[in-house]
Formats: sequence, C-alpha cells, structure tokens
Amino acid sequence: MILGILPWSCKQSEVAYDKPYFDFDSLINRQQQELLAAKATLTKTVSLDSSIEEITFEVDSLVLAKELDVFRQLDIINKPGFKGQYKISDGEKDSRSNLTIRRYEALEKTAPVQFVLFYYQNEFSRLHKIESVYREDNPLYGTGRDLLLEFDDASGKSLLARYSLTGVQKLILSDTIAFSVDGVFIPGIF
Repeated sequence: MILGILPWSCKQSEVAYDKPYFDFDSLINRQQQELLAAKATLTKTVSLDSSIEEITFEVDSLVLAKELDVFRQLDIINKPGFKGQYKISDGEKDSRSNLTIRRYEALEKTAPVQFVLFYYQNEFSRLHKIESVYREDNPLYGTGRDLLLEFDDASGKSLLARYSLTGVQKLILSDTIAFSVDGVFIPGIF
C-alpha cells in the first residue's frame, strides 16, 4: 500500500510553471535530439586544479543529458519567485562581432543567475551564443560557474557546437577547487 502512494506523491512535486523569460529546458532537449540525429562526437577537456584530461567519444542520450544538465540550472530565472526580477534589454551590438545581444539582468544581487546574454544574428531565433554565470552559496559550500553555449548554423539550423563551464567550488573545511570543462561537438555523417 505504501509503495503505491510513493510514486504518486513524487509526481505531484513536478509542478509546471509559466516561463516568462527563456525556456532553457526546451533548448537543451532540442539540442540533445539534434546532436543524436547528427551522430555527433564529443571531445571533452576537463581541468581540475592543475590536472588536465581529454577524451573523445560518440554521444548517446544518457551522455548528453549528463553533459548538458548544468545548463538547465539557468531555468531558475523562470521560477515564480523570480518573475519580474529581471530587466531585459535588446538590440545592443556586440563590439567583437556582427551579432546583437539580448541581455537579462537580475534586479537583486542575491539572485543565483545575475545575467544571461544571448548573442544572435538578425533574428533571436538565430542564436549563436549564450553566456551566463550561476552562483550558489550556502553554509556548506559555495560555487560559481561561468557558463557558455555556442551554436553553429552552417547546416541551416542552430546546432550546439561547443560548451564550457569554468568556476570554483569551496566546501566547508576544505580548499577551494578550480575547474573547467570544455566540450566540442562534431556532427557525424548525415
């Protein structure tokens, strides 16, 4: 009897909510599907303090879910508690490229996502890059991650070409650990 109640109670906690800013979950889901269809390989470089490791492998749905899950954290800006807490500005020209920037900036300094920058060409649907920072501090640990997604639209649709996250993590009673993860996707033969 108890086992029958537990799965139901878990599903009740999955509450759907309006996404007033940008639907990061849908973007990541769509990119995962496109990368799988393209039979992409991933070259991943991980740096942890002074050690560096690189590996190349073909991606599958589990690998992609794990690799891109950190970018789903940006969806926190859409939670009901942050509704109306971001200022949106659009139309700024990037001084280093021919791209336009749409900027989402937190109105409060305590927000875990202080900003998200979307770089696009001509239309917002032609995204080339997303930059953001995710910060989390609590009594047990603190972490900060600079997040980057880069897209290539050479095939006619935006496909994730590169991602990176760099940052530091500080656990209570331990040293600060610096890390970086860079991933480059290469589409296979269609």
